[in-house]
Amino acid sequence: MKTPVLLSFIFILAFQFNTIPFWVKTTTASEEQFTEALALNNEDSESVDDSVNKDNDTNKNGETADVEMEVVFVEDTNNTSEEISSNENNNESEEITLETAETEVSEKAGEEITTEEELTMDMEDELTLEEELLGEEEEQILIKDSIEPFNRAMFAFNDKFYYYFFKPVYKGYRFAMPEPARKGVRNFYTNLQMPGRFFNCLFQGKGKGAGTELLRFTINSTLGLAGFFDVAKAGFDLKEYDEDVGQTLAKARMDSGTYIVLPFFGPSNVRDTFGLAGDTALNPITWVTYFFLAPIEGFGIKAYDVTNTGSLEAEETYEKITKPALDPYIALQDAYTKNRIKKINE
Repeated sequence: MKTPVLLSFIFILAFQFNTIPFWVKTTTASEEQFTEALALNNEDSESVDDSVNKDNDTNKNGETADVEMEVVFVEDTNNTSEEISSNENNNESEEITLETAETEVSEKAGEEITTEEELTMDMEDELTLEEELLGEEEEQILIKDSIEPFNRAMFAFNDKFYYYFFKPVYKGYRFAMPEPARKGVRNFYTNLQMPGRFFNCLFQGKGKGAGTELLRFTINSTLGLAGFFDVAKAGFDLKEYDEDVGQTLAKARMDSGTYIVLPFFGPSNVRDTFGLAGDTALNPITWVTYFFLAPIEGFGIKAYDVTNTGSLEAEETYEKITKPALDPYIALQDAYTKNRIKKINE
């Protein structure tokens, strides 16, 4: 009885001792497994965390990338808008520039048109002037000179008479008589010859001219001390009307006739030769000479008038026309004809 119990007891103890290492081992193994499991769990959790962190990082990076992309997009949008606005500004500036260029082109075109019009007007004026010159040349060509040999002979005679006799006389007179005195003498003779101008103004229908001549004679004969001072012109701006019988005949449509050079008197024509006779008849000096003086005295008065006038005007008229001319005869003929036409048309 004791043996089986003892054996049972030993068996139980052996079983206990045999099971203890197993339990320990089992416990240790389970603990190790648990530790490994925990480690694996930790690793998994860490990996999960890492993956979560990575995902977070990825998300953050994605968000950052998205933000960056958004910023870039915004910047691109801003740049695009700026480029669009700059392009619009450039286009507007280009349009303004084009408008300005068009305006400048139109202004230049207007200026060119104005210049062309001015040039056209200038050309028309030149053509008109050329026509006038041609007309004058035609008038010069139409001058009748039926007795040219005689006229040239008379011109040569008068030219020699001027340089060898008349010019020395009036130069001596000019040396002896001061210019104011010579101008006073010229004014005196001009005032005396008023009746010729007065009647020719009436004959030509120039009533104002006739009234002016009568008023001038009254003023100069009184305030001008018998006409030695031209007070009417200096003080009242009343200018003389240089009218003669030759102009009156021209107004009556009398033809000028052929050109004539008169001895001592110089260039003339048939009409003006008749006019010279009429002017002599209307000259008060002729009346005084005829009724009160001998012919030689009347001639002396007229010669003095011519000498006095020559001392003031001869070099300014005769010599300036004939000296530079290649043909003095033609030059004097043209000058005389133009002067007569000008006076007739006034």
